[in-house]
Amino acid sequence: MRFVSIMLGLIILASCSSQKPLKKAEVITAYAMLAPSKQGDTLIYIRAIIPGIQSQAALCPELENSEGKRINMRIRGLHPGANFPVTICEASVAEGQSYLVGGTQLKFEAMTLNPKRIQVYGDSGCKAHVCDGNGPAEPFKTLIGQGAKREVDLLLHMGDYNYRGTSGSISKGVYAYDAGDGGYGGKTCGLEETYYSQNATGSPKPDTWRAWRADFFSSADAILTKAPWVFARGNHELCSRAGLGWFYFFGPGSSIESGIAQRACPAQGDFSNPLKTAVSSIAMIDPYMLKLEKLNIWVQDTANACDDRFSNDLTSQYQAQYEGLQKFASKYPDKPIWTVTHRPLWGVNNVATDNTLNIMMQRALANTPLGRLPEQVALLLSGHMHIYQSLSFDKQYKRPPQIVVGNSGVTLSEELPYTNFEAVVDGLEATGNEQAKFGFLELELDRYFGWYGRFFDEQGEAFLRCDSQFSARNEQVCQ
Repeated sequence: MRFVSIMLGLIILASCSSQKPLKKAEVITAYAMLAPSKQGDTLIYIRAIIPGIQSQAALCPELENSEGKRINMRIRGLHPGANFPVTICEASVAEGQSYLVGGTQLKFEAMTLNPKRIQVYGDSGCKAHVCDGNGPAEPFKTLIGQGAKREVDLLLHMGDYNYRGTSGSISKGVYAYDAGDGGYGGKTCGLEETYYSQNATGSPKPDTWRAWRADFFSSADAILTKAPWVFARGNHELCSRAGLGWFYFFGPGSSIESGIAQRACPAQGDFSNPLKTAVSSIAMIDPYMLKLEKLNIWVQDTANACDDRFSNDLTSQYQAQYEGLQKFASKYPDKPIWTVTHRPLWGVNNVATDNTLNIMMQRALANTPLGRLPEQVALLLSGHMHIYQSLSFDKQYKRPPQIVVGNSGVTLSEELPYTNFEAVVDGLEATGNEQAKFGFLELELDRYFGWYGRFFDEQGEAFLRCDSQFSARNEQVCQ
């Protein structure tokens, strides 16, 4: 018996020692994100950035979860080209497990599809004249440091990550297509006008990894492995600007598992002989729904939506998107929906003149059979305006509150103290408030499908309270 026991012990020891060490890999950084599956479920991806362009890149790292199971990461397709001397490796992972990235000290905490604590950032990059060289984007990096000190289950970004590489001016007198922003684009918001792109062949100012690394990845490093992200697409991530990087790093599509198809920017033409229109060179992500335990999050790509008019063919595409949202809500009536997008549907741009953003989306929504958002939509989150702003409507109008988080790092649009206002927004009276103060929003879900939250500044101090119960009492949603 003693001999048998010794042999069994040796067999067990041999079995344990046969597990090879995790594959060594050179990894620059890693992050996690949520994305939809073909079947409509919600997936969690881990993506790792390694040096080198695909065939010259090092091997992808392995992932090891808290139960000792190993997962091989795969190289992501549709690489954006020589200005991105890095490669993405990715894998689909399970909730409830922590993951170690092989050969590194990077460890992802256990992730969940039942988030309770959610942080929201927006317009976080840094303009080149403010953050020189390749230094981190401030105060975004400081805000991330404050957020990393807090418990968080989900991270939302409202878009505009890369300002350092996307000033808009490509060369003297030549500006990149920006869907009508800044007064450029004529009556069709640039869709039918001469198309200039930073990423056209021969462009003196293409999208680059260096700008992405400085403005986002280096700056957000402290929080990247704490929770999965949802990445909205901003107008600074149009294909004519930093779209190449956005589609590669943050696009929800993937060839692995059952994910939806990966997308990339189409050809951007020749800079010396620009395309006559933008039609063939833009790309819009279809909106997608992330089904979570206590809420659904609808992510809409509004990068190409014109703020000031609706006079091009994209209006009908946004109308179809809102009709899809309405159909989804009719099938799932018992769970609230949050919308996540870059351009605010009802951003108040000028109180004195009742000038609001976004005219194209407002018209698209009005053209739907329902003519409004479904009642399940409980909160609109967006960015684009370089301030904080909230908007609340009387309950009789059946419009949800909107919070603009456009104050997470880029130079604020004006010096603006905390101000209350009233305005006519898209034909209806509303109350709101706004402030030009850097910060991020933390939201916490309650047991009754409601939520409450606070804005935090660079010192980690709360300076605003927001609460779904305020709206239920016909009060301003943030105060």
